[in-house]
Amino acid sequence: MVAERLTQARYPWIVTVTTPAAAPAYQNLKGQVRVGPLTLLTLPEFLQDQVIDLIIDASHPFAVEISRLAMRVSEEMRIPYLRFERKQLPLSSSTEVLPDLVSVIQPCYLRNRRILLTVGVKPLALFQPWLDEAEIWARILPTSWDQAMTMGFPAERLIPMRLPITLEQEKLLWLELEVDTVIAKSSGLPGGLEIKQEVAAQLGVRLIVIERPRIQYPLQTDDPEAVIAFCTAHLP
Repeated sequence: MVAERLTQARYPWIVTVTTPAAAPAYQNLKGQVRVGPLTLLTLPEFLQDQVIDLIIDASHPFAVEISRLAMRVSEEMRIPYLRFERKQLPLSSSTEVLPDLVSVIQPCYLRNRRILLTVGVKPLALFQPWLDEAEIWARILPTSWDQAMTMGFPAERLIPMRLPITLEQEKLLWLELEVDTVIAKSSGLPGGLEIKQEVAAQLGVRLIVIERPRIQYPLQTDDPEAVIAFCTAHLP
């Protein structure tokens, strides 16, 4: 969304992605793509080499490490920073909300349940000890298969699927697995939370949503037009 709007406004941009699988999303836009993780050592060098004037942090709402890194480096290098974050969707009264993933690791949420995890691959280690006490499946990106296997999840419990997923696809999967609980993150519309709430209501499935991490950003918006205004204010 941000890259597309910057292209329309004719602002040159470079986007950074962690894996090659994310790069094709930008192939039809007039910008550059840098593939690979960034660190405290490599980010300043990248910003300097590319003569970056502004940092627009449009990373995933749960990618707190890169956001904190970007804020720190922007302050040290005196590069203006703007956080663009997806809008949070309203949650239905039947949706259970927990502050973090650690809070869900309890018998009342997991024991003897049939659970579908849609929280990404990194948190799977938290649920691995419960594989003998619950029927747990994890939906992951195909590119995360090897990482999930290293966390002790058996192959038959992994469901590789690419996003986005339609309401009908979501519903068919839940019916096929006969799940009674789905655990998701508050990732907004692009993460499919609206669809999950609708399917949960239709099927009577318990939906547990993990709140976004609370981070204090120096400047934040969910409006693409505010991104353009930010660029206009800081660029020649």
